[in-house]
Amino acid sequence: MTRAEIEPVYDAEIVTTEDRLPALPEVVDVNHTLTDEAAEDLANSGRENTRQTYEDRWAAFARWCAENGRSPGMPTTSKNLASYVSHLRRKDAPPGTLRLAISAVRHMNARAGHEDTPDTAPALKIYADHRYAWAAAGKGQRSSAPVDLERLRQMLAVCSPGTLAGQRNRVLLLLGYYTRARASELAAYRIGDLEFVSSGLVVVHKRVSKNDKTSEGREYEVDDPDTLAALRLWLASLEAIGQRGQQLPLLRSVDMWQNIGPVNARGQGLTRQAINNLVKSIAQTAQVDVADAVTAHGLRAGVPTDLGAAGYSAAEIKDITGDWSSDEMVDRYRKVGLRRAGKRADSGRRAAALSMLRVTEPTTNEGDQ
Repeated sequence: MTRAEIEPVYDAEIVTTEDRLPALPEVVDVNHTLTDEAAEDLANSGRENTRQTYEDRWAAFARWCAENGRSPGMPTTSKNLASYVSHLRRKDAPPGTLRLAISAVRHMNARAGHEDTPDTAPALKIYADHRYAWAAAGKGQRSSAPVDLERLRQMLAVCSPGTLAGQRNRVLLLLGYYTRARASELAAYRIGDLEFVSSGLVVVHKRVSKNDKTSEGREYEVDDPDTLAALRLWLASLEAIGQRGQQLPLLRSVDMWQNIGPVNARGQGLTRQAINNLVKSIAQTAQVDVADAVTAHGLRAGVPTDLGAAGYSAAEIKDITGDWSSDEMVDRYRKVGLRRAGKRADSGRRAAALSMLRVTEPTTNEGDQ
């Protein structure tokens, strides 16, 4: 018996691909999707300065990809990232630039929904080799020289209180020192952040800062007479030209004709870059000993440097200022202060022991024998 005799045969119509029924759409649970508003908020999340820095570094990476016939993604490939980091290394960019590029690419991919992309291991190997080469060559990572009271006085001396620019610069320097403010925090100060509670005390409200994870803000009590006088003079000048509104920025641009400049779209009178440039320029004009290494961040380092020179420990300085979460950076400033004062930065017992060792023996008086 044949197979055809066993199995029944059915008539059927041949159906072409075009005649098939369309596939049913995939059912998506709305509870696992973001609204457009939430997606936008997440895309714009994070501190504004950090976000802008990452976006700038991503733009540089994307330009390099376009110039070399590559696609930045997203998702970004591990080989594209490693190749870009290698490019930066061969340009002898500072190691921090390479590390920032890696972080920025990773951040931008995560923001677009590509978590853990790309694999950064190859890029980090190149970065580690470059960092070692820089250290071995004596380049290291440059940090801003602290603007302690001695350097601060030199810089204030070249800021004339008789001009608007000089008045503004004095306020910038003094608040940078006494409120341990970063350039971005100085740019964020508004006139309403100053509270004169008595003739000899002003409370400065720092609304946001890098270390303020809860955005609760911080208060700084300043009773330095020179700071109070500089603030009052600057505010009086602003009031005279109708620029003393509580929501207006405290620090403003001043042109060569001593005119106050406009407020930018972010509500700032000076950007953090402009503040940094001003501090550098003032240091150069004052001819401070470390003018080439001074940036706005040096103002923030001033107080811990001076307290270190006075003999306070890193833990004590951290507790007194409340501006640092770890001892590491505070201890670095403490050591700078002690050494500028001609003192050893070692611990007491170690310093005493090592200071006993002298090539030339100390002379003794006959009466001591």
